[in-house]
Amino acid sequence: MRIGITGTKTYENKAKIKNFMFQLKNHADDLEIIGLGERDGADRYIKRYALEFGYSYREANLAHTPQNLYSLLSEQHYNKPYTPKNFFTRNKIYTQFVDKCVLFDDSNSGDLKIITLVRDFAKARKQVVIVN
Repeated sequence: MRIGITGTKTYENKAKIKNFMFQLKNHADDLEIIGLGERDGADRYIKRYALEFGYSYREANLAHTPQNLYSLLSEQHYNKPYTPKNFFTRNKIYTQFVDKCVLFDDSNSGDLKIITLVRDFAKARKQVVIVN
């Protein structure tokens, strides 16, 4: 099962993320964690703890960033010029790829990334859990 886990850039509750990731260990053995590859906030800790706990980890980083070891897509998708469209394309790919999503949000869904992801998951009729 592929679980998308991400959060806002201002989310800094490391203990809550670590505890959540540890709890996943008891629920499924074939779990794959899919992050968004942001450098700040929740995504930084999600990547750290996913790798620390031995989960299979991949990330749907933006098209204007370089491909890395954990990138979800092929090399041709990356190193494109910056455009705001890249964020919406990434969210669409992310929504289609994961089975369920967990969003760590400390701003009560005022973050544009969280709002668009929740909207996209609702359209795809996939389960979304928001953790404050």
